[in-house]
Amino acid sequence: MFEHMEEKEAVKTAALLEVNGYRFYKLLAEKTENKEARTVFKKLADDEKRHLKLIETRFFPEAGFSDQITEEEIEIEDFIEKEGRADIFAKRINVDDLVRSIDDPKKALKVALDTEKHSVKYFEGLSIISKTEEGRRMYKELAEEEKSHVVQIEAMIAG
Repeated sequence: MFEHMEEKEAVKTAALLEVNGYRFYKLLAEKTENKEARTVFKKLADDEKRHLKLIETRFFPEAGFSDQITEEEIEIEDFIEKEGRADIFAKRINVDDLVRSIDDPKKALKVALDTEKHSVKYFEGLSIISKTEEGRRMYKELAEEEKSHVVQIEAMIAG
């Protein structure tokens, strides 16, 4: 069981990153008319969903959380003052409103790139402070996955 509040908060924030990322990419996949972009956004959404399951399975019990994040736990709040910040997915935001506010595909990719870069730094930081080898390994794995998202999004922006 995690004994320190920082560890519990880290697990909660990691889950929020994945939930918000999943919702963001899922909505972008539904909204975009570009087939290639839709495929990439769907894959990114699936990756975030898989990451959330990994966090729920390995770390929710240790943090004293229920088996799954509940709708109440992921109820998203006001996003306006946070829009454009790289750590946006680490906050409680209204993803639907965020996607509606992004009227340009390049802007969507820029938001996605910034948030993925933040996620890489966040998970790398957690891997350093994690108390267990399993925690370090999982956070490094998540950081690597997020790095692959950065590469994919950079390619879409360049292409």
